[in-house]
Amino acid sequence: MSVLDDGRPLRIATERDRIGQGPWARLFASAVVGDEGSSSAESGRSLARNGRVHTVTVTEGVLGGRVDDDGVEQTAEIAADPVPPRIWAAATRSARGNPQLEAAVAGRSQSVQLEHVMAVDWEEPLVPATRSLRRTCSCGRPGTCAHLAALAYALADRIDREPSLLLRWRGCTEPAEQAEPSSAEPEPIASGEEVWEAGPLPHLGPARPLPPAAVLKRLGKSGIQVGAKDLAEVLERAYASFASLKE
Repeated sequence: MSVLDDGRPLRIATERDRIGQGPWARLFASAVVGDEGSSSAESGRSLARNGRVHTVTVTEGVLGGRVDDDGVEQTAEIAADPVPPRIWAAATRSARGNPQLEAAVAGRSQSVQLEHVMAVDWEEPLVPATRSLRRTCSCGRPGTCAHLAALAYALADRIDREPSLLLRWRGCTEPAEQAEPSSAEPEPIASGEEVWEAGPLPHLGPARPLPPAAVLKRLGKSGIQVGAKDLAEVLERAYASFASLKE
């Protein structure tokens, strides 16, 4: 677990109306807050701008923080399942040779392209959809309260300055070589899981001889006329000639 602020208020770096300028930061704020025109969103922006968010922690899958709401401390948390290591390993490999993607997977910049690749190609977006988030607050209010919105906006502003924060939360920190299992070592079998083994193959006897035109007789007439005869009848002589050559 890492603490972003050592208990000090998490200050908003920009005075613009919109908090979260980069694509990852903007998607994150929208996913957590939902209706950014709501009264909760407006109160959350005010709390974030006034430095009321502090003791913000980042762990794999969980973002947490405390919000001072007029002297009452509330604890808010935003959680999501991490990206599976094998998927992040594949995304990391696909970024090689592309400077913009390489900077994004290293957490140095926010990339719309990487977000698109993760969402479309791997169905594991860097910024989870709203329905995939688990949002809780000690105030007990349903939905996204002002404290959760404040935490989201404070974190969105921080993502603009430190994109790697989003990757740490999503578990996207291991390089491909460590995240993906070695192909030389088989994956362990779960306890209690049976291994299926095939039985011995049956003994094959000698091939049963068939007349040269057996397949033509099985398929029947083709319906294609060659002179006065069906094509299957014409081909019988060709099959017989090929069989005599083999002999």
